[in-house]
Amino acid sequence: MSTRSNLSRNITILVLLLAAIGIMYSVFTFTKKDPTVLEVGQAAPDFQLETLDGKTVKLSDYRGKVVLLNFWASWCEPCRQEMPDIEKAYETYKDQGLVVLGANLQENNVSIQGFTDTMGLTFPILMDKDGKLAVQTYKVKPIPTSFYIDKDGILRVKAEQPMTLSFIEDNVKPLLAGTER
Repeated sequence: MSTRSNLSRNITILVLLLAAIGIMYSVFTFTKKDPTVLEVGQAAPDFQLETLDGKTVKLSDYRGKVVLLNFWASWCEPCRQEMPDIEKAYETYKDQGLVVLGANLQENNVSIQGFTDTMGLTFPILMDKDGKLAVQTYKVKPIPTSFYIDKDGILRVKAEQPMTLSFIEDNVKPLLAGTER
């Protein structure tokens, strides 16, 4: 009987050991960072899109300037709420090197033009008609989402919420001064 109890005990230990290894493997496998997610400190992916007024814009055209890249839609209430503050920041800091690029998600030109006219927006509006820039390139999930990109093209801040003027200024001023936040 002792041989049978030893065998039973060894099988139990082996099963528990295999279960522990399986749990550890699952934890490490499923908690790895997704290499496709943009992280602060990485180079911002370059892109080329058409603006609402028909011009072609590339992110790399703005190297040497601070870029606030904002993903929005006219039907998004938090997007509507932050737009006046984004416009104020743009008007205040554009002569110091701030560029605001508002990337609209998949709306038609008439809707976008009506929205920008109502809001009095003067910064360039990018047409992300198929949503690829937002979803595939910048991995945007909630909107509004904004990216602050420094003069060297490095992503410095990712904001996944509506922004206030003070939030924008707190992030833009150090980048314009050449100091990281």
